[in-house]
Amino acid sequence: MNVLYIGVCKKNLELYYPSYIRGRFLDSPFTDDQLVATVKQHRINVLMVDVFHSSFNKCLLNRLKDHVRLINFSYQSIESLIDMQEAKRLGILVKKLPDDLYCNEVAEFAITQLLCACKGSFRFDRDIRNGEWNQAAHTNFSMNGKTLGIVGYGNIGKRIASLCKPWGMKILVTKKSRHMGPQPAGITIVDFPTLISQSDFIILAVPIKKDTYQMVDRVHIQKLKKNTIIVNISRGNIVDEKAIAEGLEKGNLYQYCTDVFSQEPIDKNHELVKSNKTILSPHIAWATDSSLKKTYDIWFGQTTI
Repeated sequence: MNVLYIGVCKKNLELYYPSYIRGRFLDSPFTDDQLVATVKQHRINVLMVDVFHSSFNKCLLNRLKDHVRLINFSYQSIESLIDMQEAKRLGILVKKLPDDLYCNEVAEFAITQLLCACKGSFRFDRDIRNGEWNQAAHTNFSMNGKTLGIVGYGNIGKRIASLCKPWGMKILVTKKSRHMGPQPAGITIVDFPTLISQSDFIILAVPIKKDTYQMVDRVHIQKLKKNTIIVNISRGNIVDEKAIAEGLEKGNLYQYCTDVFSQEPIDKNHELVKSNKTILSPHIAWATDSSLKKTYDIWFGQTTI
């Protein structure tokens, strides 16, 4: 078995799980041509895919078919990452992580980012470190009585809702179908435009696919309520990042918290990095002391071909 790691943090493996290093590494960014050339040169037959900004479409799969026997994703949702029908037709085995593997960890992280944004934790900390002690300089927002909009009501969205219910917030949810069973207690299912215009806080928890790509754009940002906070724990391309940056600068959006970016790692000169109205993290919401090992054990344990 010859393994190629795509978008996998080598330093992370070297530090915590060196026994899982069993092949070569291909770091982003790379082209399809570079991927195919690497596979052919090193006779790769197993792809271990973590951070991946392209797609295993019909064309790419056919270029890999004589070499790759397994594509193993460190993802829960892979709909936008691979043409499953074509992979099956070509005899390429596809595996992914269980749907509920680290939902609680991601939900906790999303709420933590929201709390930090509401309460101004990082701003107050920064001011004090700069020698400022001005209790009137900034205010912070109460959670009670506000409206939380959750975009996506899968395992993560449901966990976010359950954690937030005790705080006295009105919870709006938009999901694939508004007719999938009875409406959950304490939850109001609405369409996306309604959620955008009525929510004080918005948490994005949907997979990236054709109909969710840049679903939060300039038009939606202009319709936000005053002092809206958006938290993104989905994928970077769920939003139009340029529109987000413009919204922050113009005041249409109060704060943007994200664990994900359209290009990872994000460039240090990116508008979101330079903004003082963002809370950023390096795609780490899922990784706790317990979930990291559990995830790797499952992921590396399903490499049999």
